Amino acid sequence: MNMHVVITGAAGGIGRALSEGFLAAGWLVTGLDRAETALRTSRYRHRRIDITDEAALDAALAEAWERSPVSTVFGNAALTDFDHLAAVDLPYERWQRILRVNVDGAFLTGRLAGRRMAAQGFGNIVFVTSSLAFLDQAKANDAPYCASKAAVEMLMRVLAQELAPRVNVNTLFPSVKVDTGFFAHLSPAERADLARPDILNEAALALAALPPGVLSGVSVDQERFDRDPAYRAALVTADEEVMA
Repeated sequence: MNMHVVITGAAGGIGRALSEGFLAAGWLVTGLDRAETALRTSRYRHRRIDITDEAALDAALAEAWERSPVSTVFGNAALTDFDHLAAVDLPYERWQRILRVNVDGAFLTGRLAGRRMAAQGFGNIVFVTSSLAFLDQAKANDAPYCASKAAVEMLMRVLAQELAPRVNVNTLFPSVKVDTGFFAHLSPAERADLARPDILNEAALALAALPPGVLSGVSVDQERFDRDPAYRAALVTADEEVMA
């Protein structure tokens, strides 16, 4: 399998950490982001695009595939409401922008990558979500983020059915707050307790290396993956060594 990963939202936070982790593991990395990046290596290529621009995203993915067939795409790009307003006080334009990036961007990423992976006969699509996506984790003052990540969780399940058995589609989420820049409103003491942005790297590398038909339609909890061997073993449906 080709070791080439495309990562959206690659310029900072979790996306930057994923890029560095895959580069350290010997992968080719193509990063997509509206912002520039300081990463400079021959195995990393960066494209500044808005992932809600379908034509631009399609062109960027076509260019990535021309560089080398892509085996994995991480849909990581996301926004949040930095003011953490109550839903009744949230400007509609801000709600629209967050859902456009988080949901429409994920849809376009999955659709355009899924087409190419189905044609080549293999691939992994992984969306980075959040524990706030789940029904029992709703959090006041984070309506657009909670709603958008919940939508991506359901999108993953639909794509997993539609692209089976050759393309695996999963989500990966941290169970703790991560130092991504989303928590500037916290006190310095609270920010000191945030997890490092590379917290997803170990699980991400394992999911990226899955062969077709091994694991799809699953929400992977990073904390349980890292700490619980039984959880890791239970994820495997075909090859007991894949995620060991």
